[in-house]
Amino acid sequence: MKTTGWKWGAVGVLGAALVACVPAPLRAQPGAQLQVGARLSAPAITTVTGETLYRPPGPGALLVTTDTPAFVSSLVLTSGQPVQVVTVGAVPAGTDVPVALPAASGFTQVYTVASVQPLDVSAAQGARSLDDAARAVQAAAQGLPAGAYTVATTTYTVGRFGTLRVTASEPGAEVRVDGHPAGYAPVEIPDVPVASVTVSVSAPGLSGHSQRVTVTENGVTEVRAVLAPLMGTLSVSSDVPAQVLVGGRVAGQVPGDGRALRVSLRPGTVGVNVLPLDPALRPQNLLVRVRASQVTTIRCTLSAGVYGCVTP
Repeated sequence: MKTTGWKWGAVGVLGAALVACVPAPLRAQPGAQLQVGARLSAPAITTVTGETLYRPPGPGALLVTTDTPAFVSSLVLTSGQPVQVVTVGAVPAGTDVPVALPAASGFTQVYTVASVQPLDVSAAQGARSLDDAARAVQAAAQGLPAGAYTVATTTYTVGRFGTLRVTASEPGAEVRVDGHPAGYAPVEIPDVPVASVTVSVSAPGLSGHSQRVTVTENGVTEVRAVLAPLMGTLSVSSDVPAQVLVGGRVAGQVPGDGRALRVSLRPGTVGVNVLPLDPALRPQNLLVRVRASQVTTIRCTLSAGVYGCVTP
């Protein structure tokens, strides 16, 4: 939501760009004899995807304040709909005056016109474009002295929402929606804008889950993430045939012909015993660290009758 006008500060980049495209009769007037401010009466929802939206039918009302007694009307333009004129009439200075807003869907612009003399902008009712509405205001203001009126601009968007329900094989896994943090599984996420979104689920030491889903209006979209342990690989090679134990259990045998024994392991530190089949050679005992998605190599060689293993 963006507002322009007295009291409620500057607009953001998007709001400033919008105002720059608005016809001059619907902008804040230079040298105006009064100032007007407008703000929405209810806060918007900041959704999990980072958007700022209102639930249908919209914010309900606009609160308008002028710095001098004035006559006020608001022109409401919702995407794809004709202009609706809300006539407020005379308002006192320095008082929040509620202006009822019609039900809306999608992007809505509100142009609040305040004047020091009565200004009939009813000709803008039903206008199909902003330019047509601006011409109606300009025509109505022709009989007023210079600076007799000004305009405050307010924009907001009314969205459509659904719910995401995310569960995971690992309770407490982090959930993100389009990259935005959304809690920890299992979690039910309300007020998700209707759209296709990417749900990502992750936990330390486990493979991540990413899924594109479509959020339906007033529906519940289920995501079930299965997270498997991230594994590392232990590779053992030897110049001579040898049996390999990992964590005290037989993992296999190295043939001694250049081929390596490869074992898939969970990340962590593990004890490895390499036992040459030749009883004259000394067994090797090592403590190695296996890292997720990496290969940890043990190379055992026989040199001058001495057998030894190293981790390069």
